Amino acid sequence: MPGGVQSIQKSLGAQKVAAYVGMAQKSESFWGALIVFLGTLMLLSTIPFYPIYLVFVLAIICGLLSVRSPPLGVIAGVLLGLPAVLYQSSVFAWFYLLVIVAVLFEAFENWLLIAVLEALVLAPFAFKGVPLSGYITIIGMAVGTLFFGSRKSLLISLSAVTLVLLLSSIWIAPNTAYMPIKLDLYKPGKAELQFTKGEVELSDLMPQAVSALGRFLDYGNMSRIWESISWIGGNVVYLLFSDSLIMQIIGWGVALYLTSYLSGMLKTRPQLFSSLSLLLVIPVYYVIGTMYNMPLRMEFVGGIVAAIAVLGGLEQFGVSISRESEIDRAEKMKSYGKFGMSDVSLGGTEKSMDDVGGYEDVKQELREAIMMPLQKKELAYAYGLTAPKGILLFGPPGTGKTMLMRALAKELKYNFIEVRCSQILSQWYGESEKNVAEIFMNARKNAPTVLFFDEIDSVAKQRTSMAEGLDTVGPRVLTTLLQEMDGAVKSDKPVIVIGATNLPSELDAAVLRPGRFDKIIYMHLPDPEARKSIFKVSLKKLQMAKDVNLDLLAKKSERFSGADIKNIVEEAKKLAARDAMAKGEIVPVSMENMMDVLSRVKPSTSLASLDTYEQFRMDFERRTGGKKGEEEEGEKEASVKWADVIGLDEVKQALLEAIELPLLHADEMKEFKVKPSKGILLFGPPGTGKTLIVKAAAGELKASFQTISGAELVKKGYSQAVTVIKETFNRARENPPGIVFVDEIETFAPARGMTGSSEILGQFLTEMDGVKGQQGVVVIAATNKPALMDPAIMRPGRFDKIFYVPPPGAKGRAEMFKIYLGKFAGDVDTNALAIATERFSGADIASICQSLKMNALRAKLGKHEVKVTTQALLDIIRSRKPSITPTLLEEYKEFVEAYGERK
Repeated sequence: MPGGVQSIQKSLGAQKVAAYVGMAQKSESFWGALIVFLGTLMLLSTIPFYPIYLVFVLAIICGLLSVRSPPLGVIAGVLLGLPAVLYQSSVFAWFYLLVIVAVLFEAFENWLLIAVLEALVLAPFAFKGVPLSGYITIIGMAVGTLFFGSRKSLLISLSAVTLVLLLSSIWIAPNTAYMPIKLDLYKPGKAELQFTKGEVELSDLMPQAVSALGRFLDYGNMSRIWESISWIGGNVVYLLFSDSLIMQIIGWGVALYLTSYLSGMLKTRPQLFSSLSLLLVIPVYYVIGTMYNMPLRMEFVGGIVAAIAVLGGLEQFGVSISRESEIDRAEKMKSYGKFGMSDVSLGGTEKSMDDVGGYEDVKQELREAIMMPLQKKELAYAYGLTAPKGILLFGPPGTGKTMLMRALAKELKYNFIEVRCSQILSQWYGESEKNVAEIFMNARKNAPTVLFFDEIDSVAKQRTSMAEGLDTVGPRVLTTLLQEMDGAVKSDKPVIVIGATNLPSELDAAVLRPGRFDKIIYMHLPDPEARKSIFKVSLKKLQMAKDVNLDLLAKKSERFSGADIKNIVEEAKKLAARDAMAKGEIVPVSMENMMDVLSRVKPSTSLASLDTYEQFRMDFERRTGGKKGEEEEGEKEASVKWADVIGLDEVKQALLEAIELPLLHADEMKEFKVKPSKGILLFGPPGTGKTLIVKAAAGELKASFQTISGAELVKKGYSQAVTVIKETFNRARENPPGIVFVDEIETFAPARGMTGSSEILGQFLTEMDGVKGQQGVVVIAATNKPALMDPAIMRPGRFDKIFYVPPPGAKGRAEMFKIYLGKFAGDVDTNALAIATERFSGADIASICQSLKMNALRAKLGKHEVKVTTQALLDIIRSRKPSITPTLLEEYKEFVEAYGERK
């Protein structure tokens, strides 16, 4: 079970605590408040004034204030440090005022960076230089450079290292970050800049602060400012030219830059492996020690190792700090600002395509099409592979097209721009086309880039439909889009266009050709395994009862999309929460909750729309993924087989010759000048297996299966019926081997003059004649009323084979009873049943067996003995009449005498 089955119920109070802890872990404001608290704590503990317990209280207050307003929390912490600085050094307070002014100007834009630097710079001196407190600086610089990105890594290293060493030189105190400094150069120091006083009692805080303010404003104190500035300036010169500041800045700058930069490039454990760059600082400090006679401190080496261990440990537990790729993409996104677009890889919870349940065939296709050429350079070079110019995903809404693309973007770590089609269109003439061109220009400038057009049908609609609606903007936008996809401006770096739509039939044909959309992939509704996977992901973080059966849920959610399943889980959670509120304790999500929701909701995709998607798939889908082929083959293997059809051996042979011979023995047929049958007509009583054998042929011969319903064609009228016939035959030709099955053919192919459907019949005959020369395409028609059909349709060259499908004989009926009774057949005399069912069709026999099994089921549910006997079946047979009457058989006999059969 996902997340482990948890059956222990918790009180609502305990769960409330757990909920707050969980929200804190995910809350950006919580982590921001923690950093503000830490910065304030380091500041107030470095400058003794407040009692130690009050230091923690004030730091917590600043942290809480930053939850509502982070800049105000930072400013409050810095202002609280002013009385402490005034108390310790009236002269140093003037320099501290400059810090306050800088914070007031920058806090609202860079409050987080200020809080981080506050903690990094002062940690080595906090709490009177407690050993190893400087590890906060070493680890914090590594964490900070990963979070702020490589562009700000130099600012972090320059500011932190310079200020730590400068404060060491001013206060003549070693730092616990173990950054080497030659303190002898700066002794005895400047007395008025030292912090030598101890903490003040709580009752004396106000008097001491007032007294310190008086000293600060004293004229004599102000006169010492210039002297102190000169002295600090001298320390800076010493640090730069007589001490090791420059070498330390360079060492840390290179190490931190590489740490952040590599974290955005590496695919495997980026945080851990990029942090190994910090080891570069160790040889730099070894050289410094050799040059300046300052031994390398092992505590410093321990700090570097600790930083690597912390970053690796956080990554191991799923905490990712690195934002290098996100910062880089956000910087590039600025050029798209006018369009209100976004980088879809920056949102969502999925980190890779593996986090999206199901659709393994589509994932494989996308990895092979996009990731292999872009990431496997050796294979791309060896085989001349290039990424496709465009990929179109089509399918029902809610199947996860956008989510899958977002996951792909994160896996690629490329710019993945979601183009909002509504933002492209403008009321001003020419502006819309200019917008499209500008988007592609920016994409090439920041390549490699993926442009994701969600609902692409809004800008790539068929031009004929736009003309009918007098849309003057749409055609111009489409033309520009086609030109840009063709590569009007050449670029060495790839720009891949990915489109998603749930209305594929509305797309203009020009946009579908290879070179624009090289791959067209059907995002089908999830199969049972995929639905199980989606349920598992959706229920992952929930308490679940032991009775939750994912296999049963997957079985019961046929035709449900991923969005539908997510909605089911959400509604089930609400039911469980309602029960929890009533009982006063946490109640796991139960199978009863899930089934209750399933019984009340309907899938969002209709059967009619699925037919539309399937037709478009057969017309246009372009993909090479082997797994899809295997899945389709498996589905066909599970469909009707030859063994399910009793008798009709001559019909089976004709179907094999019509479909298999042209494909497997084309040379032999050419040698003997044999032309395959292009049409087969099956006539006979209803229920004798005409449709069944056609389905078996489609499954066994792995043929595409197109159907034409005569009744439906008559309903549609002439114009639509003609279009349907054309599309059906074209689809069969494009997907050989193919079977076009026409059921109830007499409804639109009666003798001409009897009805007004002669035009439809004419189109059908034209298409049948056009089937000639198309290998592996056969038309199979079925009718119960052959006498009503137009004679023209039955001539050789159209229906070369005409078979009478008679009622099953005694032997066939006995076999049917065995098949339909299944495990119950062993206790009955099927030969006796066959004798008793003269003129019964296969459908009649199936109905008799179904009635018997239903009686057996009722007996079992009523806890009675289940009896399946020959007599029980005979009783059912006596209560029924055969559906095949003597009059009907006479009609078929007359037809055979008049037209004969062609076998």
